[in-house]
Amino acid sequence: MGKVESFTILYERAVDNTVPTYTSGEWVSGRIVVQVNAQIEVKALKIHAKGQAYVHWTERDTSGSNSKTRHYSQLTRYFQHKYLLIGVDGSEQVTIIPPGRHEYPFSLVLPQTPPLPASFKGAYGNVSYWMTAKLHRPWKLRIKVKEMFTVYDQIDINVPLLLSPQVATEEKTICCCCCASGPISLSAKIERKGYTSGESIRIFAEIENHSSRNVVPKAAIYKTCTFHAKEKKKMTSELVTKLEGEPVLAGKTESWNGMELKIPPVTPTLMNCSIIQMEYSLMVYLDIAGSMNLTVNLPIVIGTIPLHSFSSQATNFNTQYGMNYNSLSDTLPEGKSDFLLTNQNLGFQT
Repeated sequence: MGKVESFTILYERAVDNTVPTYTSGEWVSGRIVVQVNAQIEVKALKIHAKGQAYVHWTERDTSGSNSKTRHYSQLTRYFQHKYLLIGVDGSEQVTIIPPGRHEYPFSLVLPQTPPLPASFKGAYGNVSYWMTAKLHRPWKLRIKVKEMFTVYDQIDINVPLLLSPQVATEEKTICCCCCASGPISLSAKIERKGYTSGESIRIFAEIENHSSRNVVPKAAIYKTCTFHAKEKKKMTSELVTKLEGEPVLAGKTESWNGMELKIPPVTPTLMNCSIIQMEYSLMVYLDIAGSMNLTVNLPIVIGTIPLHSFSSQATNFNTQYGMNYNSLSDTLPEGKSDFLLTNQNLGFQT
């Protein structure tokens, strides 16, 4: 009998061995290619498509007399489908494949509602999509091949929720030698909640330093990932970019009238995943010598569809807020917040 020289999955969108990219509702098409040097017998050729989110981490439990490692994991499956391209379930009948190159096409449509979360890889979990093909032969070990594909999420920042201004205000009083100093207050506002990579966030802030110490205003974007496994969760935080302003001397008041912080190339916010959240926030804070920072947090969303022509809301923002901070007392924002195969020729079924 012959030998299988190659067994591959070829996606139509894969160019120069790149991982193909799709979004919810799009078709994933390609071919299973079998190259044999002589005639072979095949019991079955199966394909298996999967999409899922998976979280896992371990923690050392030192309570009690014996320490042990506890595992925390959670799985959310978005689709799973198996189909036979050659053969019949439960049958021992074999199919003869002559020598040469043989292609078996497939087409499948990704679920559209609810939208699939984007592919993601983090410290304690991932969202992943792939297809496997398995070739079963009589009295031979099965041959298996697996190929990943990428799903991305279209996040349009031109929606009212992401176009609304974000505002926050905080105040604190520090003590010096058992005597209370004057209060320090920080108010910050940005034009909207939604941005895309490469944009600059214009920060409007007012710093009132009635204390006896100098303070340094700063701003930073952080990426926070939260992984959920039943009743437990694990978080990671990463600095994306930051800037620093000029010191505000004791007893002085200063303003940021559109200080710009550019967003570097980053992965868009992860949406539609119940066990993994990947979010961004803009933190505007005052670095106070010898005391905890005074910080305000403004959640932001990094999208994929950029801002359309300037809306009246964004255009008028500087006029309304650039030099007038009376409106910074606005309400604070809320806290940080089956797979269907269809192909008439192949007779795909769910």
